[in-house]
Formats: sequence, C-alpha cells, structure tokens
Amino acid sequence: MRISEIAQRLNTSVRTLRFYEEQGLVHPRRKPSGTRVYSANDEGRFAAFLGLARLGFSLQSLAELAGIRKASATGDEASRKVAKRLTEIENELAERARAIKYQRADIAKALVLVKECHDCQQRPIRSVCAQCPISAGLEDIGILQLVWDEEMPCLCDKCNQPF
Repeated sequence: MRISEIAQRLNTSVRTLRFYEEQGLVHPRRKPSGTRVYSANDEGRFAAFLGLARLGFSLQSLAELAGIRKASATGDEASRKVAKRLTEIENELAERARAIKYQRADIAKALVLVKECHDCQQRPIRSVCAQCPISAGLEDIGILQLVWDEEMPCLCDKCNQPF
C-alpha cells in the first residue's frame, strides 16, 4: 500500500504518518528501488498510534508501550509490563470519560438555558441579562462562565464593588 492511501483511510496526513515512521514507531519494508511498502500490519499500527494520540496520549508514552516487548528478556516480563501500562491507559481513559460525561451534562444544561434566549432582543451584557429570570442559576453552569461577560470592578475608590 502507499502511505497516501493509509493516510486517507485513517483521516490523517501523510506528514503525520511519516513523523511516526521517523520516530521509529513503524518500519515499512522497502523495495529494491527504495520505495516504501506498507502492509496491513503497518496500517493497523498507524491506526493504534493515531487512536491513542487523538485521545491525548503522548507520543513518548506510546513509544514506550510499543517498545516494551522488544526491551523485555522474557514473555513474562513483557506481559506484566504491557498489562501494567494497559491498566494505566484504561484508568486514564476512565477518568477522561468521567470528565467528558460531566462536561456533556454541563453543556446540556447550558443549551437549555441558552435556547431560552433565542428570541431576546436585549443587548447581551451582564447588566441587562442579570435582571432576566432566565439567567437565574447561571453560576451553576460551568461552561457558561466562558460566555458570560466578566464582572468589571468599579473603579471608584469608595465602593470597589462590581457593577
């Protein structure tokens, strides 16, 4: 197979796949002319690296995982190290899944609130929106803290209160 075919099937760039190859993570065979020949196993290896990299795992940690068997003296040593690392990856994924579940719930609450404002003709600023009953409970929705304009402190020396 050609690398461009693999890149297209894996929805990535040829440059990304070449980078993995340059890092020694995939070793395609070469024709006598020097042309690289990629196998289904190479594609599977690329897919595994990409899948975990897209989930936020560092290339270094993936390279370490990929090198465990080669660096081990026995099958027992390799299997124990691989099992340990896979358990760590599973735990990281479980924690990310919990975080994603929380964020999705937060976004769902935000969407309910935001959709209530679809026909609003008022200017979307804190001083106006704070008076609206729809914005009650806004502080309980984390993601809306990103879109709700920041409180600006009063610049007068007397009150130093938000306006």
